Amino acid sequence: MTEKTIITCKNISKRFKEGKLDVEVLKGVNLTVKAGEKLAIVGSSGSGKSTLLHILGGLDLPTEGEVNILGNNIASLSDADRGILRNRSIGFIYQFHHLLPEFSALENVAMPLLIRGVDVKTARENAEIILDRVGLAERVSHKPGQLSGGERQRAAIARALVTRPKVIMADEPTGNLDQRTAFKVFELMQELNSELKTAFVIVTHDLLLAKKMDKTYQLVDGVLG
Repeated sequence: MTEKTIITCKNISKRFKEGKLDVEVLKGVNLTVKAGEKLAIVGSSGSGKSTLLHILGGLDLPTEGEVNILGNNIASLSDADRGILRNRSIGFIYQFHHLLPEFSALENVAMPLLIRGVDVKTARENAEIILDRVGLAERVSHKPGQLSGGERQRAAIARALVTRPKVIMADEPTGNLDQRTAFKVFELMQELNSELKTAFVIVTHDLLLAKKMDKTYQLVDGVLG
């Protein structure tokens, strides 16, 4: 495994202010994500796990501290440049698949490539390849409403992987699935991690899932340990 660093965050804090309310959600968090690593972040609801994941993925900025993605300080980038960096380097998987209901599985998975500017033919070909890889070759023309929960989540994983990102940010990726389906989805992520050397940062309540990661961090009262 290469030891190339994908993400570093140094002493990051995040505060939310609204009127007299001032809440510090993250406090001095330090974390490094290397190529091919599988990291789990566990903690109770409201502990700041999703906030941390959004900052690591460049979807949000810290109040204090520094986040570097592939050597880019995200605070120094414009919104447009952060969007380009995310599209090229990071994939996102959520508890709820967020597939667009009016589009087929193939169209949903091709979307990130089309946003990147890839031509339609190449985008569809790449989408077909990754959908086949996640076991949905026979379901490419089906819309999300015609897929099972596990199939929708596999399509969401395919969409996250189609750009061949350096790292996948997964927020409770198996939280909406039954145990058998969750295990299959996790096995798929393991295989893709091994084959593509994609790093995974997974926020989860599932301690069994967390134990299968290379490292597990616990977020308590905004402090990562």
